[in-house]
Amino acid sequence: MKLEKAAKAKINLFLDVGDKREDGFHEIVSVMQSVTLSDKVSLSTGGADGGISVVCDVSELSGRDNLVYVAAESFFSATGIPPRGVRFEIEKKIPVAAGLAGGSTDAASALLMLNEAYGYPLDEDQIKRVGANLGSDVPFCMMGGTCLARGRGEKLAPVNSKCRFNILIVYGGKGVSTREAYGALDDAGERKRRSPDRILTSLVSGDADGAAEELFNSFETVIIGTHPEATEARRIMKENGGVPLLCGSGPSVFAVFRDLSARSETAEILRGIGYRVFECESE
Repeated sequence: MKLEKAAKAKINLFLDVGDKREDGFHEIVSVMQSVTLSDKVSLSTGGADGGISVVCDVSELSGRDNLVYVAAESFFSATGIPPRGVRFEIEKKIPVAAGLAGGSTDAASALLMLNEAYGYPLDEDQIKRVGANLGSDVPFCMMGGTCLARGRGEKLAPVNSKCRFNILIVYGGKGVSTREAYGALDDAGERKRRSPDRILTSLVSGDADGAAEELFNSFETVIIGTHPEATEARRIMKENGGVPLLCGSGPSVFAVFRDLSARSETAEILRGIGYRVFECESE
């Protein structure tokens, strides 16, 4: 059997980070949004070689260290099914360590395809629990669309968003460790807190301009300014009509544009000075 999925990247339209919990995670409130930028993940079963293999067109992401491999091990452990001749192939489009959930969305696709290939041995709640143990973003990446996330990101409620955004994503330089970003936020002390109520109201009513005005990310206070490439990309997008925001914990930055020509012109400016740029839409 061969299956294939588009593993969609994720941005946070809203991300408020609360206090660190006893389990080491932070309490968050986030509006997560999937976008059309995606990796391609393929699954083949029944091959001659036993066990699990993961091959990626970014060679250093092949093998056991890839979260897809860990996801497959977790699936077979949860189901008791022996892994025989399972092969994943990944074509990467989402930049690595960019705040776009690239590893999480690949793992989510792997879990969903394995569950399909083996006749759905795990129900929806069970497979989401397997995903949550792999990473806080994995359950959202299984659902996609627009969701309000709470807890450490695993408590999800779908949002009936009527907004479709024209998005420009810019890879803002050297990757940022999520753990280090949270540590920097804690070290910075007391921070501004926000409620998602206004952005949710705008999304549900279809007021894209109103939603753009409510974009928020707690990590901007510790990432923007300390990462020059991200800071400069943010400035250029804003000057050309975009409403910019950090992607997750960075260093990528996205902006929403009302005008497609302004998005395209801004993309050309940024490409011209060496940035990796992705034009996409919200899902």
